Amino acid sequence: MMRHLEYVGKPARRVDALEKVMGAAKYIGDMKLPGMLYARALRSPQPHARIVRLDVSPALAVPGVKAVITGDDFVEHGLYGFPVKDKYMLAHQKVRYVGEAIAAVAADSPQAALAGVKAIICELEPLPAIFDSEQALAPDAPQVGPTRPNGEHPNFLDRSVVRKARADELLADCAVVVDRHYSVMPQEHAYLETEGALAVPTPEGGVTVYCSNQSPFINQGNMALVLGLPPERVRSIQPPVGGSFGGKDDLNYETSAQVAALALKTGCPVRMTFSRDESMAASYKRDGMKMHVQLGADADGTLRSCKFFGLLDSGAYASESSFTGWRASIHAMGSYRYDACDVDITSVYTNNGYAGAFRGFGNTEVCSAIEQAIDEMAEAVQQDPIDFRLKNCLQLGDELPHGQRLTESVGLTECLAEVRRRSDWDRKRREFAEHNARSPRKKGIGVAALFHGISLGAEGLDQASSTIEVNLDYRVTLTSGLTDYGQGSRTVYTLLAAEMLGVAPERINLLRPDTNTAIDSGPTVASRTTVVGGNAVKIAAGNLAHTLNLAAANLLHCEIEQLVRVGESFIGPDETPVSWEAVVDHARLMGLTLSMHGTWQAPPIEWHHHAGHGSPYFAYHFGAQVAEVEVDPATGKVAVTGIWAAHDVGKTIFPQGAYGQVYGGVAQGLGYALIEGVEYDNGYIQNLNFDQYLIPTAVDVPEIEAVLVEKPLSHGPFGAKNMAEPTMVPTAPAILNAIAHALGRRIRDLPANLERVALGHNLRQPGSGEAAQRGLLTL
Repeated sequence: MMRHLEYVGKPARRVDALEKVMGAAKYIGDMKLPGMLYARALRSPQPHARIVRLDVSPALAVPGVKAVITGDDFVEHGLYGFPVKDKYMLAHQKVRYVGEAIAAVAADSPQAALAGVKAIICELEPLPAIFDSEQALAPDAPQVGPTRPNGEHPNFLDRSVVRKARADELLADCAVVVDRHYSVMPQEHAYLETEGALAVPTPEGGVTVYCSNQSPFINQGNMALVLGLPPERVRSIQPPVGGSFGGKDDLNYETSAQVAALALKTGCPVRMTFSRDESMAASYKRDGMKMHVQLGADADGTLRSCKFFGLLDSGAYASESSFTGWRASIHAMGSYRYDACDVDITSVYTNNGYAGAFRGFGNTEVCSAIEQAIDEMAEAVQQDPIDFRLKNCLQLGDELPHGQRLTESVGLTECLAEVRRRSDWDRKRREFAEHNARSPRKKGIGVAALFHGISLGAEGLDQASSTIEVNLDYRVTLTSGLTDYGQGSRTVYTLLAAEMLGVAPERINLLRPDTNTAIDSGPTVASRTTVVGGNAVKIAAGNLAHTLNLAAANLLHCEIEQLVRVGESFIGPDETPVSWEAVVDHARLMGLTLSMHGTWQAPPIEWHHHAGHGSPYFAYHFGAQVAEVEVDPATGKVAVTGIWAAHDVGKTIFPQGAYGQVYGGVAQGLGYALIEGVEYDNGYIQNLNFDQYLIPTAVDVPEIEAVLVEKPLSHGPFGAKNMAEPTMVPTAPAILNAIAHALGRRIRDLPANLERVALGHNLRQPGSGEAAQRGLLTL
């Protein structure tokens, strides 16, 4: 039975759009229950200190306070973490960063909870701290990380490498060598909704937790571990989420455990939500990274060798930095061919907050460096930046520096060609040079390319499951173990199920993520929802469609192959249409089960971590972006006047969602390039709210022209690949390359703010750590 695609790739409305624009969606901050208590956490005002005394009894004497918990209220003091187990649900024995939670209070009003927090007696003995990642591994550096039995420095966290041939030797033989240093600052996620969780105790001694996290099953596992409960007594539900970008894992896990413990202790529902200042002080950021890039090429511009060293500041805890560093190492050389490659990404502990997952997950950081270095090499060999990339970029059949052969879905040359044509690149490169020679206000146009590994790759088992069922009202209920926190996967899954079943998307109801109704599918991270989760939905819906086709063939007295679908109707050889409802009824009369599940596992890969060689991912996203800027050298003001973005998505499932991901990714990348950066002064964040931490507004974001290149992936649902993360990755280097074209000089340290552009060097503006400390006490 053949049918054309009815819903996949066609315009569609987001399934959750109406409830959001009408204000009907219930976020954590909207949820209130009878008898609900309000929780607040006591947070460290010191970047590194020993907890000498912690007396919570004065808090219990505050009117309205019902309970107080510390780390001693959890199993093993609340120790958790993956892949490194080094963090606590509430600080144990010492604190490692400003904003770390020490105790939590539940009270009958937010005011009473705050008063309870202020009443706690907490004496901290300051410890020596380290704030410079380049000094973290010095023999006399203050110890932040755990003592290591193998004798390694306690501030060493992890190292990820890629090795191909001997990069040093080949660099020495290259006719042209570019040797440059680059850096990026930590970045705040800046989601609209801050962190929060609501815990409801259950009659059998368990707890149900509503939390705006990305991965409910991981949250369930962490809570069960530290509460000492069997997993079936802990239920984790994800309500609508007001943005995440990778930022709602660790801190929300801790918040969930805290309100769960308080709910079990009081027998009442307990909710904790964060102010913006508290969120920015306590949450993890995109890591800061210092990078040294060496590229070697022949005189004709053929790339030969790449050596890349990155120093990743993980801050006080490991969080996801081991995985971030690994992904960074895989992408550090960029989307190009080399004869030799040597990559080393080293992660270290400091007392600068802590770093974790953020959109692009390591690739965003290293792409900002390698794509600038590629431009500098193009200039050194006197070639156009796009021509140089086309000469050296990855194509079908090429071998990655890791040793993996690209056998399908490689659309990078098409992406470069699209942005070249749509931006009118060649004309503008010529005319802007003439303009800049005579005008004080400069114009520039720059390009950046990327590749981005799809899904977890060698980070872990990569599979997902989905269930589907026809209800008595003929509607269809769908579940997925992966979640939607703004990327649009609820709509993607709905369209996939509708396509497989041949029914209108309005019939499909995708349940909210819930550990009681969905099947554990691992974390919702790493650009895996469309491919991994989408395949599971497609399989589950396909299984159900097959059962319904059997029923339809039986009802119409024909073979399945003779069935034709027109809309939702089934038509047999006599050309009499039979409705969806009639086929469902007949299937039930036949005794057929109309509930199915589907599981999909990514193809096996092989990666040798210590050798830095193998196949890190089963497939890759490719893309290119061009940025156009106008620069006032006197003031340092940079206006981005246009962005052209082409991304190889395999096959577009939900067009509006796909374009939305491009627009959002570009906007976030623009902020990373020009204005965003978390400023630490001796461990104290100096820009704790949006009056000081600037993000792009509608005035800053230019017209964006996006094109979706389709090079189908055989492993993807209908050929689709993921795209939410990589759309941000090349934006910053494209803008930086455009600024270099405009000014004739380069800003190698992000962000390219007013001072760096006007003065041409890194200008630090340290703030008052003492003032920041005083302010933190009232978060």
